[in-house]
Amino acid sequence: MLPTELTVTGLFESGRFIYDSEFLLVPLHIGQELYSLEDGVHGITLKTADPYQAEEVKRAIMGILPPPTEALTWIDLNKQLFDAIRLERNVMFFLLLFIIIVAAFGIMNTLITVTVQKTREIGIMKALGASTLQIVWVFLAQGMVIGFFGNVTGLALGMALIRWRNEFKDWLAHVLHIEIFPADVYQFSAIPAEVVPHDVAIICLSAFAICSVAALIPAYFAARLDPVKALRYE
Repeated sequence: MLPTELTVTGLFESGRFIYDSEFLLVPLHIGQELYSLEDGVHGITLKTADPYQAEEVKRAIMGILPPPTEALTWIDLNKQLFDAIRLERNVMFFLLLFIIIVAAFGIMNTLITVTVQKTREIGIMKALGASTLQIVWVFLAQGMVIGFFGNVTGLALGMALIRWRNEFKDWLAHVLHIEIFPADVYQFSAIPAEVVPHDVAIICLSAFAICSVAALIPAYFAARLDPVKALRYE
């Protein structure tokens, strides 16, 4: 006979919407009664000390399981989700790359404008004996300074946004009167985030390198100016 009523003794929240909305924890004998399993079970769940050892444990278990019984890891059960996340990471990488390239073009155009505006000053420096390398370093250093402070500002704003991401999401939802990152679509009650220092370092160094390279082009043109023509420039 199936139980007619159950007493709720507590609520749990994992942060995953799909688990929090669909999973119910009951004693084993209640579950067996609900599914008419007698003394059987649908499956057994094992928890490994290291989640990334799941594949190794799976291979060991598969060697002793009689067919058609099979073992599935948390990676197998969430394969579609991981494939989607992997695709999004690749797309985000190219989006960030193009954003950095656009910013580099902005720096390059700014320095080219400065080169045109400072043509006479460049001519004076060359007439006083400044070498080509010194002229190049003047503009390259300007581009590197812009890249450095841009990196610092972007990193500070990014870390702040990550720190208060859920508060910012709630504020946007309140201001725009729409639900941001709905849990039933993204499967998370709150926006998860993990800061990977290695990835942050690569992004910052790459952005700084691209900005520095962009500054080389106007620096090259500035260094090639003829001092006589530069002094006559109006």
